[in-house]
Amino acid sequence: MNALGIVFSNIRDKNVPEITKNRIMSSVPFGGRYRLIDFVLSNMTNSGITKVGVVTRHNYQNLMDHLGTGKAWDLARKRGGIQVLQPYVDDSEEFVQMDNRLNTLKGISYYLDKADEEYVILTDCDIIHNISYADVLKEHKNNDSDVTIVYKKHDKDATWNAKRSVFLLDEDGRINKIKRANNTKKGDALYIGTMVMRKDFLKNHMLIASNKGYKTLLEYWSDNASHIKIKGYEFNEYYAYIDSLESYLASNLDLLDLKVREELFRKPYRPIYTSVNDSPATTYGEDAVVENSIIADGCIINGTVKNSVIFRGVKIDKDANVNNCVIMQDSIIGINATLSHIVTDKNVFIGDDRTLCGHGTHPFYIEKGSII
Repeated sequence: MNALGIVFSNIRDKNVPEITKNRIMSSVPFGGRYRLIDFVLSNMTNSGITKVGVVTRHNYQNLMDHLGTGKAWDLARKRGGIQVLQPYVDDSEEFVQMDNRLNTLKGISYYLDKADEEYVILTDCDIIHNISYADVLKEHKNNDSDVTIVYKKHDKDATWNAKRSVFLLDEDGRINKIKRANNTKKGDALYIGTMVMRKDFLKNHMLIASNKGYKTLLEYWSDNASHIKIKGYEFNEYYAYIDSLESYLASNLDLLDLKVREELFRKPYRPIYTSVNDSPATTYGEDAVVENSIIADGCIINGTVKNSVIFRGVKIDKDANVNNCVIMQDSIIGINATLSHIVTDKNVFIGDDRTLCGHGTHPFYIEKGSII
């Protein structure tokens, strides 16, 4: 595939400050064994993209440990492969937070200049879906578009923690305007983090936009849609957008739905890859009760787990009750402890007889390494 992948690995970290305190958005654990970046990288590999630049700025040790050589995604290559990119920009807070995407792209112009690929695919890491970028690029070429942007028509009214980009399209699927809103309505076309264009077109217009003071490509596209042909590509299957702790818990629990799992993980020729950690099989005690939950390898379950996602190496002691929770790696839930709508980070210890309750709209988060 004649396309280069660019992944913004810590775009919008500040939307979920609890779980991005010690890591960037792309390395946030998800679904019992994955990291958010696994979905983007798998989509690229499955689409035939063999050269990927992962743009990051700070706090990325967890990401580096997870990526390794890129072998898990077939990106350990002499030509192409995966490369972590640090933009050549100043140290102002604006750039450190990676909110100014245009300046970030200018900061990796050295990488774009060296790339031989004709097209470039720009993606974020806070969207979870299984998509064929090859299909997006094919439609981009067929439409002779300048820019193709992927969107999803939302199935209900929604209020978002962070503003979403909403597209106004004509009957031919051309995007005429892009607005920003916290409140969206059923049927709104929402941006889901991917755009495609020729590399030379991007290089030219990112300089024009930056010189005119724009901070985002979407803002620039919106103001210039009359003379730039911007087409939408509708994605019709499951996706999740993580913009809060609430949406993080909800998107994990979405995996308990068979239809969601099939749309994410059971696509022919489009598996989701991740780095492999060898662990023994999970042990279930005589008193263990597990209902509608995802349990990773290496766990010891002696209590009750319902409607929850449990990561590797977790121990849940006798008479403990875990409901509607995400319990990250190597945490321990003590005897007779009760947890409901809780997100624990790694290596958390919950003592015996403790009761912790959140709510679906306001989950309770326990920081990495905490003892309660």
